[in-house]
Amino acid sequence: MRDARAVDEKRRRSQAEAESLVQDFEQSGLNRKAFCSARGVALHTLDYYRARYRTPRASTAGQGLFPVDLISTPSASSGLRVEFASGRRIIVEAGFDVSVLKQLVAALEG
Repeated sequence: MRDARAVDEKRRRSQAEAESLVQDFEQSGLNRKAFCSARGVALHTLDYYRARYRTPRASTAGQGLFPVDLISTPSASSGLRVEFASGRRIIVEAGFDVSVLKQLVAALEG
C-alpha cells in the first residue's frame, strides 16, 4: 500500500499550478524539505519550479533599498523577520543583541 504522503514524481502540473506551488512555498515559512514532504512534491521538482517561475529580480539588481510592506505594527519586545523574493529569510528572535544585528547588516552590505 502506498503512503498518501509519498512523493508523486509523475504528476504533470500546468504553469499556473507550478507558479502557485512556488508562491505557496515562499509564503509557507517552511524549509524546502518540510514543504515538499507536506505537499507530496519531490524536492528537485520544487527547485525546478522555483528556478523557472520565481519572480524576476533583474529590476531590483544594483539597488540598495527595496520597498517594504509592514504586516503588523511591531511591539518593543518582538523579533524581526525579513523575507527576500528569492525565498531566503532572516529571522531575529525577541531579545536579540542589537550589536550582533548591526554586525550582520554591515557584513551583508559588504
